[in-house]
Amino acid sequence: MDNNEIEYMDNNEIEDDYSGMPERIRFRSLPYNKKENYERLKERISGTCNIIMSDKNIRIWKYVAVAASFALLLVSLMHLVDLSPREELVWFETTAVPDAKTKIVLPDSSVVWMNANACLRYPRSFDDEQRKVSITGEAFFEVRKDEKPFIVQMEDVYIKVLGTSFNVITDDQPDKTVIALLEGKIALFRNDNKTDIPDKLLKPNQQAVCDASSQDIAVSTIRPENVTSWVTGVFRFEGNTLEEIVGELQRAFHVKIHVENEMMRRKTFYAVFDDKETLDEILSILQISARYSIEKRRGEVYIY
Repeated sequence: MDNNEIEYMDNNEIEDDYSGMPERIRFRSLPYNKKENYERLKERISGTCNIIMSDKNIRIWKYVAVAASFALLLVSLMHLVDLSPREELVWFETTAVPDAKTKIVLPDSSVVWMNANACLRYPRSFDDEQRKVSITGEAFFEVRKDEKPFIVQMEDVYIKVLGTSFNVITDDQPDKTVIALLEGKIALFRNDNKTDIPDKLLKPNQQAVCDASSQDIAVSTIRPENVTSWVTGVFRFEGNTLEEIVGELQRAFHVKIHVENEMMRRKTFYAVFDDKETLDEILSILQISARYSIEKRRGEVYIY
């Protein structure tokens, strides 16, 4: 048959060709001496093998044994002691842009409204014992109720709450921090207070003014709507002096307002602005009854 050709046979031809092969195959038995093989196996089992080691090899094996024992002990200790690195707290620092307020949602879903230029520092996630943040400037807190205390750290004092809403101001007056409570309760501590007894406890509609120089904390009653006007845009003046009104308007509209007339500062007003009027609209409406004059210079407002 040519090498390039393939010959195909049908199945019947294959079966006829190999049908008698099993009858023609014969296997020859190999010689086997049972006694001789048994003696050879017995000799191999009962034989001894002598190992000769030098002093140097003995010392090396001692060191290896000690190292193996130490490694085994270390592995055992790893089951008892948590050697995994602890996750460090990652802190964020957010500063509100000038002439605007900024809303921040904390890891526990508490909400912080930051007034212009306020700076809030808070962790990416709170630890198992407390929820702690720090603030400079003005901010309004709506703290979600939780078993872990919520702590707001300021320069001279800190406050501790569980769930409440309050406003803090740290940069309105030199060396003074103003804390106003709307709902719930807050405990107020000076930073040098190392006890669990608060220096003051605030109730709703109360305000604490903390003086850093005298270490005095003065508590007074407030109108809650005057505290949140910079957040809500709603202003309610019920017998407020023009000096008090100007303070609210400055914080809400981020504009410096000067009242040059001393008698005008003590004049009281009754008015409600709940349609988010502009600063010019509010001052113009108040001007109708007060009859003052307004002048703007270099981005600041002067009232005569």
